[in-house]
Amino acid sequence: MKKWLKHLKQLPLFEGLDEKALSSLLKMSREKQLKDKDILFLEGEQKSYIYVLGEGTILISKLTEDGEESLINVLSEGEVFPHTGFFDHSPYPGSAKAKKDVIVLAIPINGFEKLIRTYPELSFRVIQVMNKKIIYLQKKLNELLSLNVEARLIGAIAHLQETQGDTIRLTHQEMGNIIGSTRETVSRQLKKWEKEQYVDIKKDRIVLKKDFNELTT
Repeated sequence: MKKWLKHLKQLPLFEGLDEKALSSLLKMSREKQLKDKDILFLEGEQKSYIYVLGEGTILISKLTEDGEESLINVLSEGEVFPHTGFFDHSPYPGSAKAKKDVIVLAIPINGFEKLIRTYPELSFRVIQVMNKKIIYLQKKLNELLSLNVEARLIGAIAHLQETQGDTIRLTHQEMGNIIGSTRETVSRQLKKWEKEQYVDIKKDRIVLKKDFNELTT
């Protein structure tokens, strides 16, 4: 667990906690390894753990009224999730699935609550993390309601570039789900950007050659 101790020290949520507190957290937690498409939890399951994503990518989805799976978020290394219900035992609000190989730290809700009682400053950091995620989701909703497909795709890629770097390991279908469009539309736009030397399209990834944040201005 030494690697997790070092990892947690770098996360804003646990910043400032001494090694004793972090070691106590690790003693109650366990590491889980997932393969591609493994399910970490399903929407509606009783929530008993929160997770820290150590390696890989997690896809968060919800079921629509028609029973279709809708991708709503892509989580990167260092994220603590789910982003709702830190302080209660409500069901998981969405399903979490591994994209390629994934390693997470599973922290029991009961143990996390005890840690917050011992270190009350943790509650403020939780609020900060949740507030940052709410701002992102509000921005995403505004983009879906007001921007065209190209602008939505630019915004989504800019966010992924910030959190994952210049290599995005998502399918065109998954990108389409994120922005509320189709795989075909995403593919056409990416091919256009490839000709303009903004991206390189590989079989299992998209390599970014430009800073997409500059395209959002």
